[in-house]
Amino acid sequence: MTVLIVDNPFEPGTDLVVGELAEAGVPMFRMDMAEFPSSLNFRASFSEYLWEGVLTKGERTVDLTAIQAVYWNRPDGFRFSGLSAADEHYARGAARIGFGGVITSLDAPYLNHPAKASAAEFKPRQLQVARAAGLSVPRTLVTTDAGAVRRFSRMVNGQVVTKALGAPVVAHAGGYEALYTREPDLEVLQGVELTAHLFQERVEKDFEVRAVFVGDECFCVRIDAESDQARIDWRLDYDAIKLTPMETPKAVLQSLQRYAAVMDLAYFAADFIVQPSGRWLFLEADPCGQWAWANSPDLPVAKAIATVLKEWCEL
Repeated sequence: MTVLIVDNPFEPGTDLVVGELAEAGVPMFRMDMAEFPSSLNFRASFSEYLWEGVLTKGERTVDLTAIQAVYWNRPDGFRFSGLSAADEHYARGAARIGFGGVITSLDAPYLNHPAKASAAEFKPRQLQVARAAGLSVPRTLVTTDAGAVRRFSRMVNGQVVTKALGAPVVAHAGGYEALYTREPDLEVLQGVELTAHLFQERVEKDFEVRAVFVGDECFCVRIDAESDQARIDWRLDYDAIKLTPMETPKAVLQSLQRYAAVMDLAYFAADFIVQPSGRWLFLEADPCGQWAWANSPDLPVAKAIATVLKEWCEL
């Protein structure tokens, strides 16, 4: 039995999971899609019902049929050097369909399967599924129409924020720009017409919660913001937040279990606002959300993920 770990080499959460698996004596093979084909090779043939073959990385080899569980997180993309633009485009496509096709077709459960994780990234669908699962959600607008934004703002009494859709980081010639939740300038709204933008009602909050769902369990950490910036987006000021592990309300857990079933996910990290009334409002759920910053003996996410993978190997 072997757990296949598919991730980039700089993910602290994955390092914690690897440590837990090693402590439990579970064999692993760790790889990054970017290593193919320069330092990661494979051969695979289809026989009857499954793919047979091997993955080879340096001195290490794993038989595809020995892989009993897959941990798929945030692998880097394929890299090819020394090719023309046209040849590189073809090589990437062939690698995605060929190598990626085999790695995503193994006879093993995935945490999470990349196709399921990709489908679960769409924020409009997240809100719809969360509401159907019994969770409350803030009023939300997705648009390219500045007039619609202003009308929405009036509807929510001017309490509105805008959030990134897609990658939360933009690469500029001079460096990278992180896109955080912010209050829009309703007088300008420059660029709204260029692509889809998400606007959401800014609701009164007591505190926020990062809920990490693993298998059928949920690990919640309460986030108390102690600065104006952190109250808008706690990622803006990590030094001004206080983290406290907390129990997941039964109704929230049951809704997250329904959400996981619809999205077909074994893991995700969901963000909530908790209002002074005690009402929980679902904001979003990342199928590859980070949690290492909250991992602790009181919030043993790494151990829970490792336990799920180990149990899959023992089926």
